[in-house]
Parts: sequence; C-alpha cells; structure tokens
Amino acid sequence: ARRRERGVIAQREYRKRHASKVQKLEQENKNLKDAIAEINRTFKGQPVSEDLRAALRRARDLADITEDDAMDDVDDHDVEEVGPSKSPPNSLSRAPLPATTQRSIAPENPSSTSERRLRASGRSSPRLDYGLWVDTDRLIRILEPPLDIIPYLGPGMHTLAGCIFWSTMNYTVDLWDARPSPPAIKALDRMFSHSKQLTDRKYLLSLAQARIDYKNKGYMFRKLSDQFAERACVEIDQLVRDECEKKGRPSRYWKTPEEVAGNILNQITTDQAVRMQAVAEGKGTPSDGEMMQALVGWLSQNFVCFGDGPRWSTVCVSVGIGSWVRELMERDA
Repeated sequence: ARRRERGVIAQREYRKRHASKVQKLEQENKNLKDAIAEINRTFKGQPVSEDLRAALRRARDLADITEDDAMDDVDDHDVEEVGPSKSPPNSLSRAPLPATTQRSIAPENPSSTSERRLRASGRSSPRLDYGLWVDTDRLIRILEPPLDIIPYLGPGMHTLAGCIFWSTMNYTVDLWDARPSPPAIKALDRMFSHSKQLTDRKYLLSLAQARIDYKNKGYMFRKLSDQFAERACVEIDQLVRDECEKKGRPSRYWKTPEEVAGNILNQITTDQAVRMQAVAEGKGTPSDGEMMQALVGWLSQNFVCFGDGPRWSTVCVSVGIGSWVRELMERDA
C-alpha cells in the first residue's frame, strides 16, 4: 500500500514539473502535423517525382498523419484510426501460442516482433492500432516510464522476472491482434473474466501495447486527456484486489512476475539459476533455452490481468513451476 501511495505521489509531482513541457510538445506536434498536412494539400492531385512522393510519405509516417501510401487519400483534417487486424496471424490461427514460443526468450532490441508485423501489414503506428489514441492532434510524447514496468527495464529486462513480464505483454498483444480467432477470444476471456473491473479490454490492451512501445523506443505516446491513466491503473488494480478479497482470494493468493521468479530460483540450484540467467541475457545453451521457453511460455498462457500487470494464483504457480522444476532436475541428473 505504501509503495502504491509513493508511486501515486511521484506521478503527481512529475505531472506538475512537466506540465509546461507537455504543453510545448503538444503544440510542436500539432504545428508539425499542420505543416505536413498543408504540404500534402499543396501537392495533392499534382504530378510529382518518385523522390518527392517518397519524401512526403516518409514525413507523413513520421508524423503519424496517415498510414496510406497513396497521396490522394490524405485527408485535409482527420486521420482515420486503424483498428486491430480482423485476420489472425498464421502463428495464432490454431491454438494461441505465447510470443515466447515464436521468438527468442531474451527480450528483443527495439523493433519488436509485434511492431514489425504491424509495419509489414501497412499499419505503421501500433499505438493507433490499439485504440487508445484517436485524436492524433492531441498526442504527446511521454518520456517517463509507467511505474509498473520500471523493475523490468534496463538490467531488469534481462532477468527471469523481466522475461516473464515482457512475454506476457507480447502474448497479450498477439492475442488481441489474432481476433476474431476463437482460441484467441477464449484466451482473452480467461485473462480478464475473473473480475468485473476489467470490462474495457480495448483500453487495457492499449496499455500493454504502450508498455511495449516504451521498452522498444524509450518513450510512448498518449493523448493529453489520458495523462492520468497511470493513476487509473493503480485504482483498477485496487478494485480487482478488493473484488478477489471478497471472493476469498486475498492479495497473497496472487503472485507478481518478481514473486514467481523468486519462487523458481528458490527451487533450483545455483548452477541452474546461472544458466537460466544466461538464457535471459540471450546466451545459454539450446537445451537450457528450450527449458526456459517452456516455462515462460506456460506462464504467459496462464496469467490473469490485474490492471497494473500479470498475476498468477498460488495454485497455478505450485502446479506449473513444480512440474517444470522436476523436469529440469531430471534432465540434469
């Protein structure tokens, strides 16, 4: 409770310190978009060279004015919001698989798999794809990380807890992108249906995408009107906790990625822990990598959302991790 209170206070002070900076960035963004839109209006319908066409397209992409490569589709005033893909990716056309089964177990460098997929499909702005930002004129760049991902940035990214956390974020976004695949819908239902506080799935998924954006780029975008969203996350988390408490499952029943990682490390040997850390850093042997993928992939498929991050029940942790530890011990015997 004290940690959450300190987090709320820190966020409040941050907003006070940076209010003028936010307003300036917002105005700069608007001026840039207006200038690029005016240039497009000037050349609209006129024959232009391929070099100029490419330069204009690049400018529009950088300003997120439009994702359409055709110049004559540029609107004078609005930017159409692009919704999530209606056709699920091939990797999720059957049973939904965690992102970790499709990529290296270690968190990737900027340009994540999900972002590359979006760009390949022509939707070059993941944040617009997930629906949190509608009025692009109101976009501001957020340089401070959300409090809930701070433990999993920098060196924390390349730890067991970091691998678990970012795998759940990638898996969640992959599922959202896989709609309306029935397996993906079923997995999302399991992820959110434990609490009536988690009905706005589009908003919650946009938070996951924003966190991935921050990990990959060192910043994320948000509408000015959503600058208090992080406080809303804390409030949602508390509401979910209260609801679970009433159902007989108090906070101690639900484990965070750090707690799950601690549980795992307490059950394996020092040598095994060193080997798993090597895998988390993008090193390690193929055999250890397979074991790590199996663990993190299973955790990705079995967490529930609490508004401020993933959680696992103590029963889930005991059964799943216990089985994995036994297999690891048998392999090393």
